[in-house]
Amino acid sequence: MSKKRYRAPKAKDGELKAQWGKLPYDNPNLCYAWGDGIPKCDGRLLHYMFAGKRYSPIDKTWDDSFIEELEKRGYDLTTLKFSIQKKSR
Repeated sequence: MSKKRYRAPKAKDGELKAQWGKLPYDNPNLCYAWGDGIPKCDGRLLHYMFAGKRYSPIDKTWDDSFIEELEKRGYDLTTLKFSIQKKSR
């Protein structure tokens, strides 16, 4: 069985994307990409939504991030793909 080769995801113009990939000199992980017309802060927002810890004010504790919760529930994160296209004007 051959090893899976991961590449850095590439986004089209106006696209915001998250998928399993590999950046140069890094281990495979969830990677984010944004095409022309998408500000970098939108990529940061997507990263925060997937990987950011959630604060529970009732328990005053930090809960697992969305991707940590998916992994705990037995999902294969290497199959995760998210893509959204900006509305055309």
